[in-house]
Amino acid sequence: MAALQHDTVMLAAATGTGLSSYQLQLLYCTISAVLWAALPVATASAAQLLHAGDAAYGRGDYSSAIQSYTAAIDIDSSTALFYTKRAAAYVSLKKYAQALKDLDRAIELDGSFTQGYLHRGRLHRQVCSLTDAKQDFETVLELKPSHPQAPKELQTLSELQSAVDELQRMTSAAAGSQVAAASEQLLERVYSIAPDCVPAQLLQAKLNMVQRNHEQAIAATGQIVKSNPRHLEALTLRGLAYMYLGDHDLAKRHFGEALKYDPDHKDSRQAFNKLKDLDRKWQRAARASEAQDFAEAEQQYTAALAVDPQHHLVNKELQLQLCRVRLLLDKGEQAVQACEAALAVDSGLYAAHKELIRALLAAKRHDEAVNKARMLLQQHQNDGEVHQLYREAEKQQKMAKRKDYYKILGVSQQADIRDIKKAYKSLAKQYHPDKVHSQEDKEKAEAKFREIAEAHEVLSDDEKRAAYDKGEDVEHSGAGGPGWGREFHQGFQQQGGYTFSFTFG
Repeated sequence: MAALQHDTVMLAAATGTGLSSYQLQLLYCTISAVLWAALPVATASAAQLLHAGDAAYGRGDYSSAIQSYTAAIDIDSSTALFYTKRAAAYVSLKKYAQALKDLDRAIELDGSFTQGYLHRGRLHRQVCSLTDAKQDFETVLELKPSHPQAPKELQTLSELQSAVDELQRMTSAAAGSQVAAASEQLLERVYSIAPDCVPAQLLQAKLNMVQRNHEQAIAATGQIVKSNPRHLEALTLRGLAYMYLGDHDLAKRHFGEALKYDPDHKDSRQAFNKLKDLDRKWQRAARASEAQDFAEAEQQYTAALAVDPQHHLVNKELQLQLCRVRLLLDKGEQAVQACEAALAVDSGLYAAHKELIRALLAAKRHDEAVNKARMLLQQHQNDGEVHQLYREAEKQQKMAKRKDYYKILGVSQQADIRDIKKAYKSLAKQYHPDKVHSQEDKEKAEAKFREIAEAHEVLSDDEKRAAYDKGEDVEHSGAGGPGWGREFHQGFQQQGGYTFSFTFG
């Protein structure tokens, strides 16, 4: 107050008002009265805001409570109780980082504030910062050895530590169904003590990832990120879960967020690079396929499949596309392998079932194709494409069981009439029965010769060849066709069996 009197005198002197000492004293008293009257108003305002915050907290309106407590702190930032109150509201909103900051400030203002240590210890326990929690509870006992709650908190903390340690050992040992069930029981124990135990949430998320319960992994890591947006391991796990659900953009955002906080974070960097590599190879394969560069497409699809064997959602699509590309490359057996790999991941992938039928036909596995088509048709009787596949499979099955005239003559299906005649004449000379001497060899040669002549009869006739190529039944003379009459003259000599003479012309 002396300083105030001095300032008042100096003010009067500075203004040059020429006031008397009595007038100056009166001015000083007036100003002092005004200032002293203002001080209780400020104190009353902070108390009123504290009361308003408590009322909002009681209603469950934690955001309004935080606003009131913050306003009170703006008026009086030196009262530890205000920070403790606001911390409680932050905890109710699961904003643990802000709550911890307030509790740290409360203890900083009052190092003997036992309630501050107790509340901070409970917050540490709730998120399983067990070492910090133990230190706070022990500090409470140091400040107040007779404190009734601190020993109970330490006992509870010891039980929590045992459960977390056991959970850690169990989840790192194996991932079978029995381990999963036991882990769930341990998680219940942990959460009953520490509802927002971060290590437990991380272990739960990892267990969910192993079991491919990616939605649950997202939920578990979401709780962590909500309370601590900078938790790198949670951000990475959450990104992986989104990746395996097929949302690559959201996955990259999570990896990028983690790398923003720590550019050297190894797990996030590896996951980010792997995902970019997968997308890049997939896009290259799609572009090559669109450009009808099927050899390049096959190479890129194969490379994409090698990036992450655990990415089942993407890999089944890659296998399906690989199956289609191999069909276009006339690689029937390899196409079958790709389609079967897609179905091993997802047995309900309808498109892969249909492509598998085509692949089986391309691999000349006609009986399997027919059986597969029949089973699929029973399940999808209204699908015209499946009806067509079934008919095609039966047709090729039937064609496979008849004589392959092209194979008999050793020509391709694209051979022209000159190639057919040339092959026929060459084989007719090779297998002419007159060139063998034993009766057994003659009979074999005769059978082969008739087969060659039959093939020539059909393939040298445009109408019969067209019908044969369509899988239709083709009539032939059964006696060797033209080669037995027009082009060959057959004679029979009783003592020597069959005798054939060539009359090419």
